[in-house]
Amino acid sequence: MKDNRLRAPSNDGALLAVPPLAEALGEISRTADRLRAWDHDFQGRGARRLRKQVRREVLARAAAFLKRHGISSPEIPPSGDPNLLPPLIVTGHQPELFHPGVWIKNFAAGSLAAACGGVGLNMIVDNDLPKSATIPVPSLKNDHARVVRVEFDRWMGEWPYEDLEVHDEGLFASFPERVRRVLDGQIADPILDDFWPRAVRRAREIPTVGLRLALARREIEEEWGTANLEVPLSELCQGEGFLWFASHILAQLPRFQEIHNTALADYRQTYGIRSRSHPVADLGTQGDWREAPFWVWRRGEPRRRALLVLQKPRTMLLRISGESDPLVELPLAADRDACCAVERLADLPGRSVRIRTRALTTTLFARHLLGDMFIHGIGGAKYDELGDAIAARFFGIDPPRFLTLSLTQRLGLPERPADADTLHRMDQHRRALIYNPDRFIDEPTAPETRKLIDEKRAWVAKEPGNRGDKIGRFRAIRAINERLLAAVQDQLEALQIMRRKAVEDLHWNRVVRSREFPIVLHSARRLQQVMGGLSPAKDRADLPTAPGVVMDAPAR
Repeated sequence: MKDNRLRAPSNDGALLAVPPLAEALGEISRTADRLRAWDHDFQGRGARRLRKQVRREVLARAAAFLKRHGISSPEIPPSGDPNLLPPLIVTGHQPELFHPGVWIKNFAAGSLAAACGGVGLNMIVDNDLPKSATIPVPSLKNDHARVVRVEFDRWMGEWPYEDLEVHDEGLFASFPERVRRVLDGQIADPILDDFWPRAVRRAREIPTVGLRLALARREIEEEWGTANLEVPLSELCQGEGFLWFASHILAQLPRFQEIHNTALADYRQTYGIRSRSHPVADLGTQGDWREAPFWVWRRGEPRRRALLVLQKPRTMLLRISGESDPLVELPLAADRDACCAVERLADLPGRSVRIRTRALTTTLFARHLLGDMFIHGIGGAKYDELGDAIAARFFGIDPPRFLTLSLTQRLGLPERPADADTLHRMDQHRRALIYNPDRFIDEPTAPETRKLIDEKRAWVAKEPGNRGDKIGRFRAIRAINERLLAAVQDQLEALQIMRRKAVEDLHWNRVVRSREFPIVLHSARRLQQVMGGLSPAKDRADLPTAPGVVMDAPAR
């Protein structure tokens, strides 16, 4: 495994694209051709057949999802071959209030799809956990910059998004007003003013936070010219095609575990990671029960738990970690067809049992059985190096390439003329004033001061003999410096005032330059220009960059 470190662009308006968008466009047809020739056996169903099934199922589910919520589906471009579907450009993220560096993936999916005659698809990753019920908002008041956390709902703990309902509708509805009080007019046209009324209008129809936010985002994307398909991962995980994929991993779990944990050890060694839980934990065992790479929980008891498997000669038992009784017995083994196991798994949602992917199995499924190009952010790209290593050994395939994309887009708030280099120079100057005050005393000097300066120069010029002489010389020079400080005290005090201002200005800039502020705080005009200007034909290298990195100039 090769060390491949990715970092977010540092400049405002800069785009990270690995490979560049034009190169990624060319990769789409090559990936489709390779995956059409791939015929891995998924417990009695070949990869070609399963991939076709998954793609048709997901397209149908995505179109039905949008229709159910009153949003028109994008037209599926016709294919020259009636047996082939157009290219699918897939991305996904948790349904949260993310920053523009995440949102750019959706516009890139739409742009690439338009360029190759395909369709963009965004997976709403609603099996994941929220990090907070607040967003960071910059407050620039009383000549001081700080970040204020503003709630959009009461925090109820880490419930998966698909089960996380709004708990305080009043708090949810008043969110824009409280954000505006903090912003205090610093941004004239925040997306929030358009976004939040859309989310609030869904209150009667949709109880969950994530779907309200996802649909409001999707509506704005369409108004800005990007109309991707959307599907919650929770729905995708109930499709028959996905259950064949899951059954294959369950049937081959001892082999999958060994490959997963070996690849994970290699990844940690490559990146010098000591933590046993990063980037993910090893798949473990509990006695004879093996941990599978899926989450499981019950509706109404939404703490995600490990799915445990006990393999018998011709069947297997599934159990929720922490429970003693098995969920189901599957007619499934390493050498058995998965058709009957798929039927049993399809019954579990009717018993309020949710089996969902983890991060690695999400992208293993999406990249190999669903999409022709997958778009990752930086975080996803890092852990999917591990996914590549697993796929190469488990599926016996050179994994399809993915596109890594991120954007640094700041809020456009006023900055101050301060930087770390200026502060460093001030600290160096202060040190020089303390240890060499004689160099900064203007002529003419008082006789006593002149005498001290001459004494110091004599001590500096004197070659010390033994160790005792060196100590005496050091102490004499230090004593003279301390007496000379009075002559430069005004300079020290002025410098300290300047330094305090520089520290304050640096803190101010750290706040206003953050790329982490959510999309709802950004200027609608500025951000629409940036997102709407994304195109494979517009790759530029305005700044010196590493191979595969495109730095686009900011849109104003």
